[in-house]
Amino acid sequence: MCTNFSLFSTGKSNDYTITARTMDFAPDLHTELRVQKRGQSFPDLALSPVKHPLKWVNQYGYVGMQGKLGVMYAISDGINEKGLSVASLWLPDSVYPNDASASSSSPALYNICFCEWVLGNFASVAELKAGLNKVTVINISELDPKARVLLHYAVTDSTGANMIVEFTNGEMQTYDSDNGVMTNAPPYPYQVTNLNSYINLSLKNNPQEIWGQELNGSGCLGMPGDYTPPSRFVKAYMLQQSVQYYTPTNIQEAIGLCARILQNFAIPMGAVVMDDNSGMDYTQWCAIRDHKNLVYYYLTQFNNNLFSVDLKQIDFSQTATKSTPIEQQSWVTDITAKMC
Repeated sequence: MCTNFSLFSTGKSNDYTITARTMDFAPDLHTELRVQKRGQSFPDLALSPVKHPLKWVNQYGYVGMQGKLGVMYAISDGINEKGLSVASLWLPDSVYPNDASASSSSPALYNICFCEWVLGNFASVAELKAGLNKVTVINISELDPKARVLLHYAVTDSTGANMIVEFTNGEMQTYDSDNGVMTNAPPYPYQVTNLNSYINLSLKNNPQEIWGQELNGSGCLGMPGDYTPPSRFVKAYMLQQSVQYYTPTNIQEAIGLCARILQNFAIPMGAVVMDDNSGMDYTQWCAIRDHKNLVYYYLTQFNNNLFSVDLKQIDFSQTATKSTPIEQQSWVTDITAKMC
């Protein structure tokens, strides 16, 4: 259960491209923030039994979230030094090509390595579109039959171009998106079609007076508020349009607006429980990506402070690849002294 969206401004005085997502999952992913230098060999995974494995040396450095599921580590979200981001979200009805369909001209890439391949090798959505024709993305279950990792991906670059990448019926599907909105199942085409059921929604109030005035929020009366993927898709589509009516005047306002929208999809611990009480989906962390200024922000379930990494201050040719737990001690700013 994750939600991704984009915000854009093309005004001369406040040009920005910002994207954001939640990471909603039941098992603790033990996420760490990772800085990856340039010039490293990939992938780290054992490659047997793949006959035609894809291998690469990353051209670009990047910052992202590295999670652990079982014994496997993987980057699930990040942004590189060229302002290209990628987010992996859960899509349970994904069906990937198999290793037998890979070849020397279209080598095999495990799905959990997709984010690192994108971040390390591409500067734009247009470049990635061309690169996708030269790779066969396969399920990690071909390496570990016990693994169940079913993903689709949202990619955005510094120009604001968005692309959705999914795998259905054993084939790769790509879709251009004008707003970067993506949640989970069903696949993307259904989510877009489903928006037609909510064509009556508007961010503007219904002008009819009720109780002596326009009823604030009445334009969105009927907008779904539950945590299911189709409902979150509709809500993200609507709230992402906030920038049509309010243009942030500086980057703090833009990031602040993005964080406020993002919180509409964050799942409190205990709010989504499996029928047999075996697990709870919750928002483990949220990420905000500033594609123009190259800053990666995040917050966590029990710490709503924003923490950031400025990619411009990192020399990706020299820095050591390193990781740090995302949980930070600082969670509140005490201003009592100012009031005494």
